[in-house]
Amino acid sequence: MKTINNQQWGDVWNKDLHNYDPDAELDSINYENAGVRCQKIIQYLYEQIGDLDGKQTIEIGCGGAIYSLIFARMGARSTLLDYSSDAIVLAKRNLDALGLQGELVEADVFNPPSDLIGRFDVAMSFGTVEHYRYPERLDICRAHVNLLKPGGICIISTPNILFLPHEILKAALIMKSKWFLGYEGSFSPVELRKVGRKLGLRDMKVIGSSWRADIMRYVRIVSETNTYRRLLNFVGKDVGHSNNLISQKHHWLDDFLGHDIVLIGVKDDSN
Repeated sequence: MKTINNQQWGDVWNKDLHNYDPDAELDSINYENAGVRCQKIIQYLYEQIGDLDGKQTIEIGCGGAIYSLIFARMGARSTLLDYSSDAIVLAKRNLDALGLQGELVEADVFNPPSDLIGRFDVAMSFGTVEHYRYPERLDICRAHVNLLKPGGICIISTPNILFLPHEILKAALIMKSKWFLGYEGSFSPVELRKVGRKLGLRDMKVIGSSWRADIMRYVRIVSETNTYRRLLNFVGKDVGHSNNLISQKHHWLDDFLGHDIVLIGVKDDSN
């Protein structure tokens, strides 16, 4: 299976544009902002570079750019980069909906504008690098570091191969030809640490999202499938489900079993 190109990603983001709901986007941003993954990232940033007010951040493969929006609300000067024009339109719509400012860059991170190199305090991506195989898999991770100032923070979030509900659901969708995101090679915590060492990051951590909330989210996903609904109708069960957001609490297993795992580290001053 191949990595999907910018035209195909445009089709993905175009669906979001077609069904755009600013209230739903705001709910997603607030939910992520209060979540386990975001709390850990923000705590790390405070420890390493202090307050985000006035800091320059860039989100690679930004899509809807949830973290750029979160950081912009904290006073960061956000740059949103994607090679899909539709993703840039979606990101702009989110900025406008929240009354925020940001620099929008339609470009390929493998060949970014020269004025972006070495400019940022934070370079990050969420759900991007897993769509590449080696050597591009390491190259796109290294591209984050190239955009950073010495002492800047690299943040790379990927699906966790140890979160089995996602891997099983993905395999089932691929078998049924219903998987639409192209190649997705989830990382393990061990692989992310190896990547961090190859990038020369210091003060490196791998943290995870709330595995209990992630499990509940996948239970809801499965409960909305036609197969599950037919089964429950057959045995006379109620097929309704709650639309309430799932509460998140920290647990020591999050960094090992959460759906999302995140490499965070500091660009060495000598790099």
